[in-house]
Amino acid sequence: MTGAGNNDTVTETDRAQSAVGARKLRICQVVASWQWGGLEKHVVELSNELSLTHDVFVLCHPEMRRHFLPNVRCVDIDFSQSRWSPRLHWQLYQALKRIEPDIVHAQANKAATLVGRVRRLLGTKSKYVATLHNQKHDTTMFAGFDTVIVVSPRLAPLVKASPTVAIFNGIKPQPVVARDRTVLTQAFGFKAENPVFIAVGRLVRAKGFDVLIKAAAQSQVQVLIVGDGELKGDLARLISDLHAPVALAGFRSDVPQLMAASDGFVLSSRHEGFAYVFVEALLARLPLVVTDVPMVHDFMPAQLIVPIEDAASLAAKLAWASKDADAWAALMEPGWLKAQEELRLEVMVARTLSVYEDLLS
Repeated sequence: MTGAGNNDTVTETDRAQSAVGARKLRICQVVASWQWGGLEKHVVELSNELSLTHDVFVLCHPEMRRHFLPNVRCVDIDFSQSRWSPRLHWQLYQALKRIEPDIVHAQANKAATLVGRVRRLLGTKSKYVATLHNQKHDTTMFAGFDTVIVVSPRLAPLVKASPTVAIFNGIKPQPVVARDRTVLTQAFGFKAENPVFIAVGRLVRAKGFDVLIKAAAQSQVQVLIVGDGELKGDLARLISDLHAPVALAGFRSDVPQLMAASDGFVLSSRHEGFAYVFVEALLARLPLVVTDVPMVHDFMPAQLIVPIEDAASLAAKLAWASKDADAWAALMEPGWLKAQEELRLEVMVARTLSVYEDLLS
């Protein structure tokens, strides 16, 4: 449009945008990791949704193939090879040359590194997008992309040599589950008259569960930790040594039911990219206490954010939350409302597709 009152005048840009929006795009996602976690879940859900209206290819490790819908065309590449492997670069180059996508979307650091090296050999027909999923000291691999998507506005300053756009990772909300506390008392031995807080994640150092156990011991707040991993034995010994009111549930398929039964959620991470369980808790309207990792600031009030690795501060906040549920919920209300607007899968997909279409127009 040329301005108000000239609604019948269409510019070449308008025509181009309409043409892009009206046709199927050839979109190629590149994901260089395969151990199931938040990143892999994001790529699968984004690709599956995009494939309902566009031609979607995914270059991925063979282990990833089983997670995608049949209409997503997976190209197997062994990404366990070193990011310096000439063979890996050649396989990636050959796949992209054969597909000739409109959009190449590199997911996270390794994929961005590899795509960045081969794109200069592929010409300028494709547009190149990358997503920064986590706080990194070195983001040079994202230089030169047409757009870099960051999963929080707070990550944008880390990208120095490419335009950025912030798009929160959205999810499909879990079905509403009835609140039933009997599983907490019968399966894990918690006292029914006292609050029980839940934490969910792999039992690895990054999740800070050792700090959470120390905080629970200090505050004597009941905590259920759901997940499995390499630190299970160490955490079990710490619980025993401190006489902490904490239960390790291991892997569970009923996490939504356990979350619904709990009185609040704790994110104790030392560092975090996009924590799906954080979003699930927000969408389920669970009150939260969290550590000071980047993504939480977009949805959490400062009063509910504690310093990383500070067991005493976390203990004090858990003790307060266990005694004043109404004040806790009141602090959470703005974050719950914002999550409903920003953290749904369809919102993420629409905004990502808008980035693609803007580049092609």
